[in-house]
Amino acid sequence: MRPDILPSHSGRLVLIRPREEDDPCVAALRSHPNTRRYLPFTPTHVSLEDACAIRLKRAADETRVPFNIHLASFSPGSDPASTFVGSVSVTHIDLEFKSCSLGILISPDYVRGGIATDALYTLLSYVFEDRKLHRAQIVTAVDNVGMRGWLDKAGATLEGINRDSFANGSGGYMSMCWYSILEDEWRSTVKPRLEEKIAQATSLLKAS
Repeated sequence: MRPDILPSHSGRLVLIRPREEDDPCVAALRSHPNTRRYLPFTPTHVSLEDACAIRLKRAADETRVPFNIHLASFSPGSDPASTFVGSVSVTHIDLEFKSCSLGILISPDYVRGGIATDALYTLLSYVFEDRKLHRAQIVTAVDNVGMRGWLDKAGATLEGINRDSFANGSGGYMSMCWYSILEDEWRSTVKPRLEEKIAQATSLLKAS
């Protein structure tokens, strides 16, 4: 159950399994200072060869389902850079306990435009409705106020803070927040809240 493409709820986006054509966009995104702001333990520079190696490694990992996020104007043979807006993935899939983790990176040019909400809604739908998993968790840095605010408003549960749990890449440590969403919470709370946010963002785009 590793689909090649997932259309988003709003129709604005498509989630596409990573392709070689996307490697330059992925390298640029993972190297961007804004991306590394809350991921300082990642390499300061990701080359095209690095992006290719990441893609191939993740494609071979049965516990991971990665996607690149493109605007819906994407079409085969088009310039990936013109529609690439980020990446999102399901990781650490455990079929015995029906659990997984989620991760997302959005291009700095597209933050606060509803892209993350639409993409994560699509991914959560896949996790809970297609894969029939029970639990999804998201880990983010304590000082990532934007992501934490999004998770709180969406209805995710903050389970705790792991103090000094990740190396910060500069000889120190950073604390991480652990959030989770359960399948019943998805249906009763998170799904309707995100649908409302997506509807508001879509109406604003139509009005502009």
